[in-house]
Amino acid sequence: MQKYVKVYLDYYKYGEQDYIPSELSGSPSVDVHHLNGRGKGMDVIENLIALTREEHTRAHADPAYNEMLKEVHKNKLKGI
Repeated sequence: MQKYVKVYLDYYKYGEQDYIPSELSGSPSVDVHHLNGRGKGMDVIENLIALTREEHTRAHADPAYNEMLKEVHKNKLKGI
Protein backbone atom coordinates (compact mmCIF):
# COMPACT_ATOMS: atom_id res chain seq x y z
CA MET A 1 0.00 0.00 0.00
CA GLN A 2 1.27 3.46 -0.89
CA LYS A 3 2.17 5.66 2.09
CA TYR A 4 -0.27 8.40 1.07
CA VAL A 5 -3.15 5.91 0.83
CA LYS A 6 -2.34 4.73 4.35
CA VAL A 7 -2.31 8.35 5.56
CA TYR A 8 -5.80 8.84 4.10
CA LEU A 9 -7.20 5.57 5.46
CA ASP A 10 -5.73 6.13 8.92
CA TYR A 11 -7.01 9.71 9.17
CA TYR A 12 -10.61 8.69 8.44
CA LYS A 13 -10.22 5.36 10.30
CA TYR A 14 -10.98 3.27 7.22
CA GLY A 15 -9.78 -0.29 6.80
CA GLU A 16 -8.44 -1.54 3.48
CA GLN A 17 -11.67 -3.45 2.80
CA ASP A 18 -14.05 -0.66 3.89
CA TYR A 19 -16.34 1.21 1.53
CA ILE A 20 -14.52 4.48 0.92
CA PRO A 21 -16.74 7.10 -0.69
CA SER A 22 -15.55 9.73 -3.11
CA GLU A 23 -15.48 13.04 -1.28
CA LEU A 24 -17.13 14.64 -4.30
CA SER A 25 -19.90 12.24 -5.32
CA GLY A 26 -20.17 9.62 -2.58
CA SER A 27 -19.67 6.89 -5.18
CA PRO A 28 -17.07 4.21 -4.45
CA SER A 29 -13.60 5.73 -4.67
CA VAL A 30 -10.70 3.90 -6.23
CA ASP A 31 -7.99 6.55 -6.08
CA VAL A 32 -6.48 8.92 -3.55
CA HIS A 33 -5.50 12.11 -5.38
CA HIS A 34 -2.80 14.61 -4.41
CA LEU A 35 -4.49 18.01 -4.73
CA ASN A 36 -1.22 19.96 -4.89
CA GLY A 37 1.11 17.41 -6.43
CA ARG A 38 3.32 14.71 -5.04
CA GLY A 39 6.72 14.87 -3.45
CA LYS A 40 8.45 15.24 -0.14
CA GLY A 41 6.09 16.45 2.54
CA MET A 42 3.02 16.18 0.30
CA ASP A 43 1.57 12.97 1.79
CA VAL A 44 -0.55 14.85 4.34
CA ILE A 45 -4.31 14.70 4.76
CA GLU A 46 -4.73 18.32 3.66
CA ASN A 47 -3.37 17.30 0.25
CA LEU A 48 -5.26 14.01 -0.20
CA ILE A 49 -8.79 13.38 -1.47
CA ALA A 50 -10.57 10.12 -2.33
CA LEU A 51 -12.07 10.09 -5.83
CA THR A 52 -13.61 7.80 -8.41
CA ARG A 53 -11.42 6.95 -11.39
CA GLU A 54 -13.36 9.37 -13.60
CA GLU A 55 -13.07 12.20 -11.07
CA HIS A 56 -9.35 11.51 -10.68
CA THR A 57 -8.77 11.57 -14.43
CA ARG A 58 -10.64 14.87 -14.72
CA ALA A 59 -8.68 16.36 -11.79
CA HIS A 60 -5.47 15.83 -13.75
CA ALA A 61 -6.93 17.15 -17.01
CA ASP A 62 -8.82 20.22 -15.75
CA PRO A 63 -7.08 22.71 -13.41
CA ALA A 64 -10.38 24.46 -12.57
CA TYR A 65 -11.91 21.13 -11.55
CA ASN A 66 -8.91 20.40 -9.33
CA GLU A 67 -9.33 23.82 -7.68
CA MET A 68 -12.98 23.00 -6.97
CA LEU A 69 -11.88 19.69 -5.41
CA LYS A 70 -9.57 21.62 -3.07
CA GLU A 71 -12.58 23.53 -1.75
CA VAL A 72 -14.64 20.35 -1.37
CA HIS A 73 -11.83 18.71 0.60
CA LYS A 74 -11.17 21.78 2.74
CA ASN A 75 -14.85 21.84 3.71
CA LYS A 76 -14.81 18.13 4.56
CA LEU A 77 -11.83 18.65 6.84
CA LYS A 78 -13.72 21.51 8.53
CA GLY A 79 -16.75 19.24 8.95
CA ILE A 80 -18.94 21.27 6.60
